[in-house]
Amino acid sequence: MKPQTRSESQPHSHPVRIRRTGSEKVFITLNAFAMLLFSLVILYPVLNVIAVSLSTDQYVYAGAVSVYPLGFKTDAYAKVLSSYSIWTSFGNSVFVSGMGALFTVFFTSLAAYPMACVKFHGKKLYTFMIMLTMWFGGGMVPTFLVMSNLGLVNSLWSLIILSLLGAYNIVVLRSAFHAIPVSLLESASLDGANDFRILFQIVIPLSKATLATIALWSLVGHWNEFTNPVIYLRDYSQYTLQVLLRDVVLSTKGEMLGIYTDDDVRHLIPEQITNATIVVAMIPMLIIYPFLQRYFVKGTMIGSVKE
Repeated sequence: MKPQTRSESQPHSHPVRIRRTGSEKVFITLNAFAMLLFSLVILYPVLNVIAVSLSTDQYVYAGAVSVYPLGFKTDAYAKVLSSYSIWTSFGNSVFVSGMGALFTVFFTSLAAYPMACVKFHGKKLYTFMIMLTMWFGGGMVPTFLVMSNLGLVNSLWSLIILSLLGAYNIVVLRSAFHAIPVSLLESASLDGANDFRILFQIVIPLSKATLATIALWSLVGHWNEFTNPVIYLRDYSQYTLQVLLRDVVLSTKGEMLGIYTDDDVRHLIPEQITNATIVVAMIPMLIIYPFLQRYFVKGTMIGSVKE
C-alpha cells in the first residue's frame, strides 16, 4: 500500500479570516475618517500654493483660487527660475543640507559606537555628558559668541557645525549598533581588526537603515532651517533658500529677486511670485523623501524591541 504524503493526508489549508468585533470595525472606520480629514487639512495649503502660482491675475486678485489653478499661467515660474538670487540661495541650501547630512552621519556614528560596542573606563560619564546636552543647552548668546570667536559668522559652515551632533540621533543610532550581535564584533576583534575597522566595515554597513533615517532628518532640518541662517549670515550671497523666501514674502514688489526689471513683467502680482518661490523650495525634498522614506520606519524601530 502506497503511503500517503503530507499533502494527500491533510486537507488544503485556507487563509484564516480574522473576524473583527463591532467595536473594532467602528474604531477602524473612525480612524480612517480622521486620518483622511487630517490629510486634507495638510494638503489644502500645499495645493492652494501651487494653484495660486499657476493661476492668472484676475482670479488671484479676486481671491477665487482654491486647490486648482483658474486659467493657466507659468510666468511666475519663468521669472523665479531666471533669478540669479534664487539659484545662489538654492546652491547654498544644497551645500548646507548635503554636507550637513554627511558630517552628521559620520560624527554621530563616531559618538554612538563607544556607547554601544566598546567597554572602557568612564563610559557612564561619557554617556551622561552626551545625554546632558539633550536636557540643557548653552543658549543663543553664548553660542553666538563662540561662533564669532571662531570666525564662523557669515559662513555657511556655521550652520553645519551648529547641527553637527544631536543627543537624540546618537541615542537612536546607539540602539541600532547595540542590536548587532556581540559575537560578530568579538570575532572581528580576535582577527586583528581595530575599532575603526569594525565601525566602518561591519557596524555601519549593518546599520544602513538607521543611518539613512538620520540623514533624512538632517537633510530636512537643514533645508527648512531659518533661525540660524538669519542670525549667522550677513551677506546676501550667503543666504539660504528659506531666508531668501522670507525676503520674497516680505517684499511687496519683488525687488529682492530682481524680477521687476522691465515693464513686460510688472503685471505679475506678489502672490504669484511668492507662491512660485515656495513651490520651488519644496521640490527638492519632495524628490528626495520617497527614496529614503522606506528606511524611515525600519531605521527608527531597530533596537526598540529586545528579545
